[in-house]
Amino acid sequence: MKKARRIFEALGYALPIQLLALQVKKYKLLLLFWFIVLGMISGSIGSGYGLTYLFLEPEYMGNESFLSLLLVGATLGTFVFAYLITLYINESYRYSFIALERHPFLIFSLNNSLLPALLLSIYLFRFAAFHIDTQGSFNGVVFGKMLGLGVGMGLTMLLFGSYFFTRGRIGILQTLGDGLERELEKARGDTNKKVIFGKAKESLRSTKRVDHYFISPFRLARVRNRVRDFRHVVNGLNKHHGRLLLFQIGIFALIAILGLLEENRHFQIPAGASLLLVLSLLMMVAGAVTFWYRKLGVIPFLAFFLLFYVVDTQEALHDNHYALGLDYDVERAAYTPERLQDLSCPDNYRNDRDYHIAMLDRWAARYRAKHGPDMKPKAVLVTATGGGLRSAFWTYLVLQQLDSTTHGIFSDNIRLFSGASGGMFGTAYFRELKLRQEQGEALEMSEPAYQQNLSKDLLNRIAYRNFTEVFLPGLEVEIDNKVYDKDRGYAFDQELAYNLPELKDRRLGDYQKWEYEGVIPPLILTPTITNQGRKLFISSSPVSFLARGSKITELYVSKASGIEFRRMFEKQGADSMFFVSALRMNATFPFVLPQVQLPSQPAMFVMDAGAIDNYGVTTAVQYLFEFKEWFAKNSDGVLIVQIRDNKRLDPILDVAENGYINRTFSPLGRGYKSMVESREMAYDRLLEAAGEWFDSKLEIVSFEYPMETSDKPASISFHLTEREKQSILNSLSHHHNQEALEIIQKYYEADRLLAQQYRLLTQLNK
Repeated sequence: MKKARRIFEALGYALPIQLLALQVKKYKLLLLFWFIVLGMISGSIGSGYGLTYLFLEPEYMGNESFLSLLLVGATLGTFVFAYLITLYINESYRYSFIALERHPFLIFSLNNSLLPALLLSIYLFRFAAFHIDTQGSFNGVVFGKMLGLGVGMGLTMLLFGSYFFTRGRIGILQTLGDGLERELEKARGDTNKKVIFGKAKESLRSTKRVDHYFISPFRLARVRNRVRDFRHVVNGLNKHHGRLLLFQIGIFALIAILGLLEENRHFQIPAGASLLLVLSLLMMVAGAVTFWYRKLGVIPFLAFFLLFYVVDTQEALHDNHYALGLDYDVERAAYTPERLQDLSCPDNYRNDRDYHIAMLDRWAARYRAKHGPDMKPKAVLVTATGGGLRSAFWTYLVLQQLDSTTHGIFSDNIRLFSGASGGMFGTAYFRELKLRQEQGEALEMSEPAYQQNLSKDLLNRIAYRNFTEVFLPGLEVEIDNKVYDKDRGYAFDQELAYNLPELKDRRLGDYQKWEYEGVIPPLILTPTITNQGRKLFISSSPVSFLARGSKITELYVSKASGIEFRRMFEKQGADSMFFVSALRMNATFPFVLPQVQLPSQPAMFVMDAGAIDNYGVTTAVQYLFEFKEWFAKNSDGVLIVQIRDNKRLDPILDVAENGYINRTFSPLGRGYKSMVESREMAYDRLLEAAGEWFDSKLEIVSFEYPMETSDKPASISFHLTEREKQSILNSLSHHHNQEALEIIQKYYEADRLLAQQYRLLTQLNK
């Protein structure tokens, strides 16, 4: 018993344990940084949004490679080193015996390696398990990826180790660091001396008990000598201040350089690396504030947040997040109840309705000219769910498969695309490619390259801007003689246009003539207006009939469901807005992309369409209701195709929780999920009602992801791993989706055969 007690006592009073206990007591902010990184790497934080994959499968220059892993490894090493030097500067004085060592910082860091060792252990285990699962075994590919991480960390440790651990003044870095030390002493004067001397004297009065400490990785030594002359501690405290400042300046300069050159793809580092760099800088700044102003307690931090709040309330200092192509220099559009009433006036309603009926007539005529004079189209309304690149990739994959299975007949019958977020990336890209095909371009819709374009990373660039735009000066860019900020929105638009080059130069108004002629179907985007909680209807064609309120009874008129974008911002160049900006507005997920400010007075702000309708169902049903007579008379029925990124039938969950905390916070998770499910049931009631008032055939078919194709479905993110892409591809083979494909194939089989006969007869007559 006594022996066990001595062992536990020896462990308890060992320097590594004492340092960990000290951090738990006094450095909760530093531990928060570790909690964030460990949580993301382990999958405990943001796993549903793919944060863990930023470290497990980072991309650089469009691929996961040795270089992408080397960059993440290097920034992870930077994060670890920032932690070590921050704690050394703040707490080494408490353990005066460290000052007697030949390399005090090295010895202190060795004893302060519990958290770094835990981080690296979890990371390497998760990394190896993830890639072994992907590859099927531990092979040369997995080893090469782990080697990339190791080389990145090793190079960082070697570089910073030669800077901090060497005793002599060797090289320009040490010289610069020593120069900064002298300048710091001059600048701070008496204040600097008081703080340093005070900590040195406190070290001599310290009663903290430490019995053992590591002097090498596998050698434990007993504490025998303690400093009697506080000048030893003063020298130790002074030794690294200048070098630490140079380290901070170096990281800030690196972040600034990457920000200035971020349009060059070589400088777009992985998103995980960006996060680690910023956390490293914040950790060192927090450590510096703690060192110099600890006696003031939380006052410096409160002062910082107060200053931040005051600055944030100054409108002149706000970043402006604009839609590219719109004119923000002309007079702003009036955003008033009277103006909204004018936009939804009866004349606009009648004109837009007549316009769409003419559009439908032209489409039907083109259909008969292509497939036979007696053929009636079976109109298709496509609704696509939001969900980042997962939905974009899945939506395009389904449309591509339907186009191929029906030999193009399905695509010729599409009359509307509606939906939210990533799903509309897939529909917009599919529509653009079909347009080019109709115009005579020799392209194959089944080409895998188009799938790959939609699955390319969008996160690296916007993540960097997201992490750094708070403290980096904003840059500007001129487009069409208009000036815009190079913010996250601009970065996203540029990256989306790079991944989908066919959309690069498209403006909103470009599609109007092709929609009117029936060459392509209308695509309606519906971002949420945060000022009012209504939809902003963005379409190349006029759609005021979707935005107006309806007279339900003689005494009751419903609220307008939204605002028509093109009419509202006609004088601000609505038709000149880049189409990728419109897609971004429809996919503005909070914290990832900034709310877009539109040129109105007061300013209108918009965010993700999924806040109101994540499935596009209400827009599709509104459209069908408006033209129900035309479809009943001129089509052979209507097919609504839902492309979803989740199942319609979710399992019943056991929400019984043990403990007060679980019961208290359960509504934030599962309760919110229940609200989402209730909204989906409302959509089903809407579709049920459509079946009652539509006087023709109405069918609804859904394609669903995720199914039982993966135990870990793809995350909602702008980054997809290879395993997630494969999971999405596999979902198309699931029996539910195969049944849906078969239903649609049979639905159009007779039309396909008749169209084939018509083309043969046409060729024979020629």
